Amino acid sequence: MIIKFVFVLIVTCFNNLLSIELTNKLSPEVNCFNKKWEFISDQVMGGLSTGTLEIITEDDNFFYRLNGKVTLENNGGFIQFRSIINLKKSDYEGIEITVRGNGENYYTHLTTKYTFLPWQYYNHEIITTDSWTTLKIFFQNFKKSHFYQPQSFSSDDIKTIGFVAIGRNFDAQLDIKNIEFF
Repeated sequence: MIIKFVFVLIVTCFNNLLSIELTNKLSPEVNCFNKKWEFISDQVMGGLSTGTLEIITEDDNFFYRLNGKVTLENNGGFIQFRSIINLKKSDYEGIEITVRGNGENYYTHLTTKYTFLPWQYYNHEIITTDSWTTLKIFFQNFKKSHFYQPQSFSSDDIKTIGFVAIGRNFDAQLDIKNIEFF
């Protein structure tokens, strides 16, 4: 019994050393690096999509809600919320997020030191249901947006993380909590 307890204690402590919670429980409008979460839409380039980023409390916990209308009108087609991050370690393998939504598909976007232009990123699809679901997404499964970006990257290369509704006409509602690098 003592051996089991010691093993569980070691695994739990070791796991905490290899992960970092990005959400800031005391001040949810910024991440753990004290960088603001910001809403951005295609209106920065003349698009007509609209939306909001809300911080909502439910059962004594908070979550982020990306809400809006994505339209392809006027060469648009996205809404997102994102934040700057500053991971100093290169040995994180991915991101774990808890999500729910309206059944639409969304994306996690990462920009790195290899993505120089605003429309460059690495992405991974998020499929939502109306129930909270925890997803573990390995960096090796992210797809690059342009052919000349390196196929892979390490966690200390990442500059921003974003959650995006993109690419088609639809009503978006994406809820996210417990954003963690592992």
